[in-house]
Amino acid sequence: MNPLASLAPALKDIASTQKTSFATTQAVWRFLNNENVSFQQLNQPLQKLAFEQIALSNHHYALVAHDWSQLQYFKHNNKLNRFKRTHASDKGYELQSSLLIDAETGLPIAPLDQTLCDATGRYSTFTDGHKIKETHLNALCEQIEHIESLPIEKKLVHIIDREGDSIAHLRLLNQQEHLFLIRGKEGNRVEYQGEDVKLRDVSDQIPTSQTHTIQYKGNCEQLYVGETQISITRNARPMQKDETGKRVPPQKGKSLTVRLIVVEVKNKQGKSLSRWSLLSNVSSEIPSIELATWYYWRWKIENYFKLLKQAGHDIESWLQTTPQAILRRLLIASMACVLTWRIQRENDEKNSRVRVFLTRLSGRQQKRGTRES
Repeated sequence: MNPLASLAPALKDIASTQKTSFATTQAVWRFLNNENVSFQQLNQPLQKLAFEQIALSNHHYALVAHDWSQLQYFKHNNKLNRFKRTHASDKGYELQSSLLIDAETGLPIAPLDQTLCDATGRYSTFTDGHKIKETHLNALCEQIEHIESLPIEKKLVHIIDREGDSIAHLRLLNQQEHLFLIRGKEGNRVEYQGEDVKLRDVSDQIPTSQTHTIQYKGNCEQLYVGETQISITRNARPMQKDETGKRVPPQKGKSLTVRLIVVEVKNKQGKSLSRWSLLSNVSSEIPSIELATWYYWRWKIENYFKLLKQAGHDIESWLQTTPQAILRRLLIASMACVLTWRIQRENDEKNSRVRVFLTRLSGRQQKRGTRES
């Protein structure tokens, strides 16, 4: 890594007071590979700011969006323990992040916890050291349990895409009294009005009404929302295998009653562009329109991954050779993201001038009518 490169100014400043490029590079290398610098220590400033900022929100709920992103390091042969996913060229690490979002404004605040997986296991901000690899949802439930223990004086709603539609894990979250908002897989079977049917068949029957306009793939589209109640009675089918190498048999469980929020995105001509069948155990005090909006804000975590991967931080070009060093550098980069989001949330004159200055300094073109991106 050259600390004088355009994407490395922060590391140049924090690494060393020495003037030479080589000395600075060596200082950064020592810091990122220092085992005495724990992931929990580096994550503490992020969490502290998250606690302070979410307390300022007027809403008594807060959102936590969870998602996974593949870090492609196919040509980085010096990196240790890369794992192959779907094909020979799909090599690298996997990042899982949990992003705190303001339920009132939809603006991101800070990643609360992050986990980086390699071929041998995972490294997390809430447990120092190396842990064995788990399935996505098993590891996520462990992370959610830790997030729920944090001193956030809001009701947390955990938002997950379709991968979260696992009845075993939904039952677990509901049993632990954790609130969730998950996009259901429309091919899964549910119980509706006494009949066992596919989720898509229920969604087809629910009338929706127009609510408000949203930005969808760069265009202004209309959001339509409807709601009903369903029960999920199907057996869980764990991905784990037993001692003999055979898959664990299906497991019965209690019937789980949830709200089904049917959300459609339509254009001005009334053509359906997308449909989300959302499952939630959030109290009815939150209307279906607000739940639909909350799920729409889940896209903020996709923007976070985009910021890490593209011109923001270019994480897939980092040359550190171990997942531990990558995670330490990632946490430093996350601090820059959090500072930027904090400036974005403030609307006073001073911060407005700072936003204009930073936008001009970046050299990035903005869409017409857009203040910043």
